[in-house]
Amino acid sequence: MKMKTRPLVVILGLTVLSCAKAGFLDQKPWSQTSPENFYTTRQQMEMALVSCYETINTHKIPGYSYCQRGSYAQGLLYIMNAPSDDVVAAQSSNDEGLEMEWGNYVESTRCIRDFWKVFYAGVNRCNVILRYVDGIEADESVKTQFKAEARFMRAFFYYHLAWNFGGVPIVEDFASDGTEPRSSLQEVYRFILDDLTFAYENLGAAGLLGNISANRYTAAAYIGRICNYLAACRRYGTGADLVAEQPLNDFAWVDAAAMTTRAKEALKVVVEESPYELVGDYTSLFRETSKAEQYRECLLLAEEPLSGKEGYWPNSYYLPSPASNGAVVPVAYGGRHIPTPRGFYMYHESDIRRDYNYTGRVTDGYETVTVDGYTYANPSMQTKITVTDETTGISRQVLHPLYENDRQTYLPVSGMQICPGKVRLAAIGDTRHTWQQSAFSYPLMRLADVYLMYAEALYFDGDEAQGRTWMDKVLRRAATDEDNYTFLKAYYHRNDFLEELLESRERELVFEFSRKWDLIRFNRIDEAISSLDEEKVVEREGVVDDRYLHFDSTGYLRIGIPNLKQNWQHHKIWLPLSEEQRGVNQSLVQNAGWGQ
Repeated sequence: MKMKTRPLVVILGLTVLSCAKAGFLDQKPWSQTSPENFYTTRQQMEMALVSCYETINTHKIPGYSYCQRGSYAQGLLYIMNAPSDDVVAAQSSNDEGLEMEWGNYVESTRCIRDFWKVFYAGVNRCNVILRYVDGIEADESVKTQFKAEARFMRAFFYYHLAWNFGGVPIVEDFASDGTEPRSSLQEVYRFILDDLTFAYENLGAAGLLGNISANRYTAAAYIGRICNYLAACRRYGTGADLVAEQPLNDFAWVDAAAMTTRAKEALKVVVEESPYELVGDYTSLFRETSKAEQYRECLLLAEEPLSGKEGYWPNSYYLPSPASNGAVVPVAYGGRHIPTPRGFYMYHESDIRRDYNYTGRVTDGYETVTVDGYTYANPSMQTKITVTDETTGISRQVLHPLYENDRQTYLPVSGMQICPGKVRLAAIGDTRHTWQQSAFSYPLMRLADVYLMYAEALYFDGDEAQGRTWMDKVLRRAATDEDNYTFLKAYYHRNDFLEELLESRERELVFEFSRKWDLIRFNRIDEAISSLDEEKVVEREGVVDDRYLHFDSTGYLRIGIPNLKQNWQHHKIWLPLSEEQRGVNQSLVQNAGWGQ
């Protein structure tokens, strides 16, 4: 049975209305403003450029006023993180987006439908700038920089679309009628890399909009990320078995060695020339109010204003943050973004990232800490459990630690204890937003990731020793002192560089839109998901019975892991094109495995 489509549909960033909704066309317009006569000054063009960046985590686009399911305000927190072996969700928690973590997403999944609309709206906004920028009153150098930032952002939108859907329509005209067919991955990535190259060659060390803007180093970092991705997909045969059914998504055209060299050269510019640095305090990158620290390390953020003058903040519910009922810090739900224990076991107890990234619930107990005048709640890593005296039969509630440090053994005892601790929100009342909103700016590209990408490019270019040097720079920050760094370096060492690199990336970048793509590009996602064990997880030291992680039979992990394993199928490395989009654009052909 065919699903009915909504009467109001945004296709490729253009608003298309049904005849039933078009009565307003007979009314007199309130103004005669149009793109041809509006974009005449630098200030007006800056407004257009702001709208491009705003699309990253927007909550509305023309004709569609609730579209955060398709942006980093909400939906992409699921789409870019899951499915993977890092995070699952309980089937008992019912909300749009969780389909990604369950692995049961389909053509009609709203996050997927809205993602296409939002990011093509972003493409369209970039194309408006490129169409009208030559007509503004400004120096040619300023016009060129507008073009460079617009082309960077267009590449940003297209890289998200290509990573998720494969070959997609290339649209260069803002007045497109939305009927372009899908282009091949080869054509799309050449288009993306052409835009990024233009941006790199024409942007300076700072953008037109200050900290929120991309600059030449941001462009170079994205060139490195995309080239590493393409090289890995080619080397490890990503999606090769699906090409017969959908030839557009073929990586056979990629010259892996050339892509690695290009990645290395681009990333070298960032690590050697850019002003960015690893901040001393890892946790400051993920605190809602630590914007200044974020700007020191992050080359691009999904920006949210702390002041509130802009008038909108997204819901806090969907962030990978310690669960809270909103009494102390803004509310975060417990049934979403449930970390799998294998991620916890990736760390040694002395690695400062472990107890920051994996926490208990704020509602089970917390300690307060003041950072730059703002109050934060650090979960106490213990929870209340019911203990029954075997002799008297009397039950009582006691505090129980979530894990035992002497054995580094994670001990869940009820449905939901371990939470992703990545994002920390300031106490209610410390900021202007409400108890159900967030002003957190999510890092999309930061220097630690650049170091790890550079290590990867060096390794595949034949210089493993230098690759390890750059990988170790990230590890050094995670250590408490020099002795601890020496210990962790030996503890985490793998003779296989790639194994150590992927583990290093996971420890540093967990819940930062990295793990899913590492598993896909190295063709490991099937094995990673199938190897998840809901019955018991043993720490890396070896199989010892009393170190097994035993789940409560009603626990969320006991629900989430089997659901993901049951629902996962290999063709889901590519998202389906929605019936809604294919209904409007008859030239769109579905991805392999999803039917027609």
